[in-house]
Amino acid sequence: MKKFLISSMCIFTILFSSCDIETTEDLSSVTNFPVFEYDSFTVIAKGTTFSANAKAFENGSEIPVTTETNLDSEIPGVYNVTYSAVNSDGIVANAFQTIVVHDPSIVGTDVTGSIVDANNASRTGVITLVEGTTSIFLASDFGFGGTFPVYFQMDGDLISEIPQTYVFSATQVDLTYDPVNQVFTTLIHPYGFAYTFKYQ
Repeated sequence: MKKFLISSMCIFTILFSSCDIETTEDLSSVTNFPVFEYDSFTVIAKGTTFSANAKAFENGSEIPVTTETNLDSEIPGVYNVTYSAVNSDGIVANAFQTIVVHDPSIVGTDVTGSIVDANNASRTGVITLVEGTTSIFLASDFGFGGTFPVYFQMDGDLISEIPQTYVFSATQVDLTYDPVNQVFTTLIHPYGFAYTFKYQ
């Protein structure tokens, strides 16, 4: 009986001591993250002045947006824009926009279609014309074991690399196109990986 009373007291002490009072004074219970309104993909003509058009809102109220970009509107290519906004609790949110700069005076041969690695039938891709351009194309896969998208320009039958950010930390891609045999080759730097693609 004595042991039972000691155990009851221990339980009572543990239960009683766990009832500390906590306060939430000066703490925000709800955080409204910045919400962006913007176009994630935009095409502009060479020489066009680009105006950053993103807006950010916190709980319906507009808040300031900062812009960072590597855009050079004088050189056809694919560029990145990063928008940032900070809410009243100091939380930063980002939104990312892709800008394609094209030269309307350049008209490329239509090279759209499904492609396959000439040496590996499991590596396939699709080439599409970037809407709003007459010469910028996107190959969904031009190498590696996974997806390796590459934007390029066609000036008639002449293919060329354009400025862009590659996945897998690639720095440059040498491109050729044989219009007679309709074959593409890619050489990916700094790795030295070479591929040959043909239409399916």
